[in-house]
Amino acid sequence: MLDFELKTKLCTIIFSKETRIPIHLTPSSVTNKFHIVTNFIKNVSEFNGEEFDLWFQNLIEKGLDEEARALTVTSNVEKLKEYVDTYLNHINIDYSIFVDETKVKKNSILFKADEIQKIIQLSSYLKVYSIFSNSETLKLGKNLHTQIYNKLASSIMETDIINKIFTVIKTKTFRYNLTDRFMWEYIKTIQCKDIGIHIIEIFNFIMNHILILCEETKNPITYFVGVVDESVKWFLRSVYKGSIVYDDSISTEDIHGSEKDNLRTYSFNDTLGRLKGIAFEKIYNDLERQNISVDVDDESIIQFQNRLNGIDFTSPLCGCMVFPLLSQITNIPYIHFKTVSSDHAAILSYYVYKLLQKTFQGEYKNVFSLLQYFPQTNPSVTTTYRIKSIHNYLDIQNSTKNFFGFSTKILPHDILCHYVGRVSRINFCKLLTGEGLSGIPLSKIEGEMIHFYTKYFAGQLDDKINTMTSLMNADF
Repeated sequence: MLDFELKTKLCTIIFSKETRIPIHLTPSSVTNKFHIVTNFIKNVSEFNGEEFDLWFQNLIEKGLDEEARALTVTSNVEKLKEYVDTYLNHINIDYSIFVDETKVKKNSILFKADEIQKIIQLSSYLKVYSIFSNSETLKLGKNLHTQIYNKLASSIMETDIINKIFTVIKTKTFRYNLTDRFMWEYIKTIQCKDIGIHIIEIFNFIMNHILILCEETKNPITYFVGVVDESVKWFLRSVYKGSIVYDDSISTEDIHGSEKDNLRTYSFNDTLGRLKGIAFEKIYNDLERQNISVDVDDESIIQFQNRLNGIDFTSPLCGCMVFPLLSQITNIPYIHFKTVSSDHAAILSYYVYKLLQKTFQGEYKNVFSLLQYFPQTNPSVTTTYRIKSIHNYLDIQNSTKNFFGFSTKILPHDILCHYVGRVSRINFCKLLTGEGLSGIPLSKIEGEMIHFYTKYFAGQLDDKINTMTSLMNADF
């Protein structure tokens, strides 16, 4: 029978006395508990017998050939799932024992028995696949890994399971925000990292590393909640310890040490400052072209500056379009942009509008034109808006089938509803002229945002973003 020998980051797969294949593992949480993976594979081997062992040996041996590895793995995904499903059907676990509907309240997040079964099923697939995904010896490229992960996770892609897992993580983490609110404010101020970023990091960590370690006889949701608890506690504790100085003698090296990464923060601020100066130059050039201003002392320039100083609110388009795009083309973390003032955000928004005009040559002109405006009233934080052209949305989603590597339609739908809804009820004012926007062509805005963000989430605008980066570098 198939066996394994584990030594730190080395896993030796034993097929027989003569056939032993050493696999070097990557440093990760999976490696630290790789016995969970090997125990499961041995159980599958014991049930399926020699047929599985021969298939697994052939898979590993062909996978050692780097040129044949991609084809070998992709062509064996369905066979992998078949062996795992046969074993899981044999042990026939009653997943309803993990569901207590008597404790369900109105706002509870309930995982049904069949949903828990699908999570365990995916975890089981990933255990066998982790011989490749968690290996230095059999390492796959990032794109190929994403494709295979999607094939293994196909049973949950078009369900609400992923959204439920994310909601559980978000809800659990936000509870700590109530009890440790001042600590999170400290982290946001000092490290430019808010609670939302931490939620995304925990979610990615669970989906890429923790999901594999779920045991088929235990409730995976309880395990996820425990991981969130420990992650938040460790994070807050480590930040708290890092903020305490134990020595009375403090030098400039202590204050400006690598822990605080002051040089990077200074570089980010310097880049944003220079970007603001470039944007101002473009604005003044546009004012002159429109015959609004002839010289610097013109009344129109004074009116523009007064208007700029009176901006109290940041457009929601900054958070969902301007800042993400600038983050990509400048390599400044997104959270750093959220610290800029409302007037600075309006200037950066106009600059991105100019870049998008040159790059997209008339595409998405209605939604991009809104970047010339700033809100005169405080934009709503939440919205009940729902996409009207749902057929248009489904058509492009079906043709793309890629949301950061996933094929889900639920998450991008909710995100687009939030984006369009927040923009739809704002009194906009044009930055250059002070003219109010008489009406938003909402149907056109919605359609353009659906197409733009679907392509953006799918990575189909990377060439355009590279063009924007080149234009920005030329401006510098």
